[in-house]
This record gives sequence, structure tokens and C-alpha cells, in this order.
Amino acid sequence: MKIKVVSGVFCLLALLLLSGCYSFTASTLPSHIKTVQIHEVEDKTLDPVLANDIHTAVVDMFKKNAGGVRLVNEEATADFEITLLSYTNNPENYNSNSDVETYRVTIRVSVKFYDNVKDRVIYESKSLSADGTYDIQKNESEDRHGQARAIEKLQDLIISNALAKW
Repeated sequence: MKIKVVSGVFCLLALLLLSGCYSFTASTLPSHIKTVQIHEVEDKTLDPVLANDIHTAVVDMFKKNAGGVRLVNEEATADFEITLLSYTNNPENYNSNSDVETYRVTIRVSVKFYDNVKDRVIYESKSLSADGTYDIQKNESEDRHGQARAIEKLQDLIISNALAKW
């Protein structure tokens, strides 16, 4: 009886641990999706460096999570488009001297996946928003820390919202 309880608890713990180990692969994509063209980010903020950083992050995300799907710079079986809609950098926390301690960077984008073979939208979001904070007291910077954290959250949102829908 004691062995059954111990083995049951062990199995339950193993299931809980393994439930957090999920990643997306090419097997989650329709079989006809062989290539994806990730277009340059359309930038409505006039911050070409941030737009380029977002494009690079999305390319990296695809390389890591889309399995055997090839990224191409020409006609593809699916297109991925991003528009950088807005960017803000605002004070978040102040110390007792009313000096800013932390700032919050917020990036808002629209995302569209389009299946060129079946001629339909796979996934679309007109407004995905992610933020990242940085602490100037710790010598953190807006672009290196705040933007990077916000872009990382955008990657997670795209994976969970877009790739999961495929």
C-alpha cells in the first residue's frame, strides 16, 4: 500500500514537471507550410533601431521554435508581418526624494500571419503589447534593458498566441 502511494506521488510530480516542458515545432504547423517570409517591421514610431531589433527577435524566435520551416526572403507559403504601432518610456517608481528609480518601456505591435497556399489569415492581432522595466539606480538603460525585456515578452506573446493557433 505504501509503495502505491509513493509511486503515485512520484508520477504526479513527474507529470507536473513535464507539463511545463512544452515547445512548438514544425509538427504544430500545417504540413503545407514549408517556408515563411518575415517582412521588415513597418515602423509607425520613427525608431528604426527598435523596429530592426523586433525583426531580429522574431527571426530568432522562428529559427528556435518553427522546426523544419525555412525562412526565406522571397515568395513563401506563409507571410509574417509586424507593424510597430507605438513605443513609450515612462517613469514608474520614485524614491523618497522624488527621483525616478525605475522606468517602464511599453511596445505595441500588430501581427499578421498569412497562409499563401490556402489564401487565409492564420493569426492576426491588431494590438499586442509588452513592457519591460529598467532600474537606473542599477545603471540599467532604456535600450539595453527595458526594450530588450519588452521584446522578449513580445516573443513569448507571439509564440503563445500565434504559433499555438497554427
